[in-house]
Parts: sequence; structure tokens; C-alpha cells
Amino acid sequence: MPHPDTKAIRDHLTDLKGWIEHWQTDRLCNLIPTESSLILAKAHADSAMVLLDRVEAEQKAAA
Repeated sequence: MPHPDTKAIRDHLTDLKGWIEHWQTDRLCNLIPTESSLILAKAHADSAMVLLDRVEAEQKAAA
């Protein structure tokens, strides 16, 4: 059975991937990422890291 946080981690990474793909398309038009898109992408990465830290802590506690 997958860890309960797996879906949330996957969702955050999927959103982050979407921002990166958006920036790649923008780059073709010589556009730079907006500050708000960078903030949102960083928030998704930070959230995924918090969840991964929690999973790791649970695994260590169970060992």
C-alpha cells in the first residue's frame, strides 16, 4: 500500500513540471519567468520536500 503522502507529492511535482514546461515555451519567445510563477513553483517544491521529510521521519521511526 502506498504511503498516504505519495499522491500529494506526485501532485506537487506534476505542478512543478507544468511550470517548467511553461517556462520552456516562454523561452522560445524570449520571455522570462514572472516572479509569481517562480514563487508558485518554489512553493510546490517546498511542499513536496516537507512531505518527503515527513515520510523519511516516519520510516526512520518505524525502523
